[in-house]
Amino acid sequence: MKNFPEINEIKLLEKNSQKNGSGIVYEELIGIWMFKYVWGKESDEIKNITSSILQVLSARLELKSKNKEDQINYEIKNSINFGLLNITFRGSAELKGLRPLLAFYFKELKISINNFPIFIKELKKPEDKKMPFFSLVGISTKDNWLCARGRSGGLAIWVKF
Repeated sequence: MKNFPEINEIKLLEKNSQKNGSGIVYEELIGIWMFKYVWGKESDEIKNITSSILQVLSARLELKSKNKEDQINYEIKNSINFGLLNITFRGSAELKGLRPLLAFYFKELKISINNFPIFIKELKKPEDKKMPFFSLVGISTKDNWLCARGRSGGLAIWVKF
């Protein structure tokens, strides 16, 4: 069992990251992150149904380095699985600012059955003002968790796989 911070600890981490930055650096984010829990925008309660569904669907966030010299940009992949069905979004992500924000957009949506693509669609990059992002709240390299607040206000925690 992983040691996750309680919501009050997360709120303190978030306050600190808004003021002083989270201290999260490029290399720490590289890897595969499995979704664990989500809290609503103004709630201290874990959204159990949403969290359970995303856990059952093996929701994951994968960040890969685009190139070693570039400590800002990533390749990003977000995916869920339902039996043999896999839905994957691929795109680009970028660390911005001190906090930092992980701004991203998806270039491609791919639906596969048993790793065989049945649908691929190119996606348009949104305007900068509408770009999705995660405000990075905190990370534990010891306990392998990452916590961030999304553009819509939800707070999520992932575990490094």
